[in-house]
Amino acid sequence: MTITQLAAALGVRPSTLRFWEQEGLLTPDRVTSHGARRYAQPAIRAARVVAVLRAAGHGIPRVRELLAALDRFDGAEEAARLLSARLDHLGTRMLALLRAGSDVAEVVTRAHEETGPPA
Repeated sequence: MTITQLAAALGVRPSTLRFWEQEGLLTPDRVTSHGARRYAQPAIRAARVVAVLRAAGHGIPRVRELLAALDRFDGAEEAARLLSARLDHLGTRMLALLRAGSDVAEVVTRAHEETGPPA
């Protein structure tokens, strides 16, 4: 695939693919005298993984770590561990946000009870 074709297939801009390449997440082949990018099946597969992880909110360092884990012999287990840790972190953050929202609602309710409805 060309960079334009892959970008369209993933729903990202070609500049995003160039950035991912710069960050070491993708390695396209250079097939023309002008160095045009062509993406073979392994690079397409990696790009799909990167796109999904980025859409899920993973930062570049974590994506790099997950891609490296998937390339190793025990990669699936390590990737699953890393993703599970991310889910645990997100769950903790969500719980903290819910508690904070509850605290804000309580403060607003008390203020409303003390002052009455706005005029």
